[in-house]
Amino acid sequence: MSRSKNNDLNIIKQAAKLYEKNLLDKNVMFIYYKDNKIQFYEVTFLKEHFKHLTGTKSRLNAYEFFYRATNNRLRIDDFEYKDNTTALKLDNLIKAMALNQYSKMIGEYKKNKCYLSIEKISGNNNLMIGFDEGESINYPKTLLKGDIRDYTCKVYRIVTVISKSIKEKLYREVNYIAKNITIDRVLINQDIKRKVNEEYIIKVKEK
Repeated sequence: MSRSKNNDLNIIKQAAKLYEKNLLDKNVMFIYYKDNKIQFYEVTFLKEHFKHLTGTKSRLNAYEFFYRATNNRLRIDDFEYKDNTTALKLDNLIKAMALNQYSKMIGEYKKNKCYLSIEKISGNNNLMIGFDEGESINYPKTLLKGDIRDYTCKVYRIVTVISKSIKEKLYREVNYIAKNITIDRVLINQDIKRKVNEEYIIKVKEK
């Protein structure tokens, strides 16, 4: 793998700061249509999850890796390339920090595609994040380059992405909403409605 570790170090540090700004300690809900019904999938983004997305290996644990990356203390000798997929992950790592820009579809991971311990994937025809399911939360586990339709049994259109701090009980911010979709239409699903603070929710239009 012929790459500049200096450049990749900068990519990791920049992406870590974007992760801290956009995703850290947040619950994100992907809302989509499945069989003409509104469904949803929730994911939690914590400090320990960032390292996995880089595709690198390090003697540092996930917490120390993230701390150093966000505080400009990560060094070239703090990480190594894991395999040939690392380059693909790093080349797309910064883009992956803006979920609302590329998470247009979601689907269950096709187990026979390649060996990955993940359950669902969100993304588009070029970039994806794979999620696994823990005991109490779903969390990001891997970053993939490719068409989501090649990695899933069936894809479903994401119509809305909403988020909240993990400290908040109810969702209150809309990060993405598809054209011709309204919040009222999404809230037809009563399970989603119970999870949303309707009084304070920020309504945005697709840019």
